[in-house]
Amino acid sequence: MNQINELSPEELGPRQKIIEAATVLFANEGLHGTSTRDIAKESGVNLSLISYYFGGKESLYKTVIQEFVMRIFGQIEAVVNEFEQDEVSAKSIQRAIGSLVDTVIDMRVANPHMAKIMTREKLSGLPFSREIHESMMTNAGEKIESIIARGQKAGVVNKKVNPRFFIICLVEGMMGYFNLLDCNCSWNQGLYAMPEQRQEFKNQISMLFLEGILK
Repeated sequence: MNQINELSPEELGPRQKIIEAATVLFANEGLHGTSTRDIAKESGVNLSLISYYFGGKESLYKTVIQEFVMRIFGQIEAVVNEFEQDEVSAKSIQRAIGSLVDTVIDMRVANPHMAKIMTREKLSGLPFSREIHESMMTNAGEKIESIIARGQKAGVVNKKVNPRFFIICLVEGMMGYFNLLDCNCSWNQGLYAMPEQRQEFKNQISMLFLEGILK
């Protein structure tokens, strides 16, 4: 498989077309329901280029996930780096969690097909992305955990809070919310549409996870 940093600008165009077409097809049809011929037809490139750039369909699938996770990891790292430059306080914790919420919302709104792929992977036990989850995703989670842990050490976050549990509930809660919106259930009436009511959604998430529901 050709490494992306070894490709010329002329080669990057067809490679990106393949990734974009494959992302949509993998999301809608799954890995096994998508053929390389489907991807070549949808992307408008020669079938042989899939093997040239990626080595085959499964390798392409893994690349789609890996490059997406790398982008998200970079955004999370930026949130943590900004927090580390601030003095730990209730306000800096709120800003950091708010930035994390923004990152998750941006990711989900901009990448609905990738969200389907990642959800399917998780429900299947990570058959094709366990390595990237065990490395970069775990690393990203630990970086976010450190924000909560530093807040606990500074006495501004409740020491009874399990940092990892908090992060999982926050992120998976938001992802589950988007999944519910995609289902178009009647119970969705009164919920926050995305991206039109993004700020209202963010305000509710921040209130629930940082202030709680009791007066």
